[in-house]
Amino acid sequence: MILLRELLGKHDLAFKGIAVSGSPFVTMVNGRRVFKGRSVSGYPLYTVVGNKLFAGTAVSGRPLATLVGDLVFKGIEVSGTPLAKLSGRVSFKGIAGAGSPIVTVPSGNVATLFAATYHALRG
Repeated sequence: MILLRELLGKHDLAFKGIAVSGSPFVTMVNGRRVFKGRSVSGYPLYTVVGNKLFAGTAVSGRPLATLVGDLVFKGIEVSGTPLAKLSGRVSFKGIAGAGSPIVTVPSGNVATLFAATYHALRG
């Protein structure tokens, strides 16, 4: 059964690597909840609140990752070596601004790119 809120919600897709079509890696619904693949119902993998990424439906407590500028850090650490760097529609491992992308978000949505990058590296 498909709920009306699922049909009316804004869906944003992320693809692994440089791909921009095909089967999505993760789907973000309404800029907040992240689901695996094309699914948009059930229990989410992550919830994005501001610049923090939480597991499941949590919206407070210790985050899985924190976004500072264009850098993704593990947990609440905001210094040292980042997990990844976001650059436009793609993300790269570590501090590199070039090379083979981890994930691609055709829309360029930063929150989706943030969550998909974390999922590709740690999920």
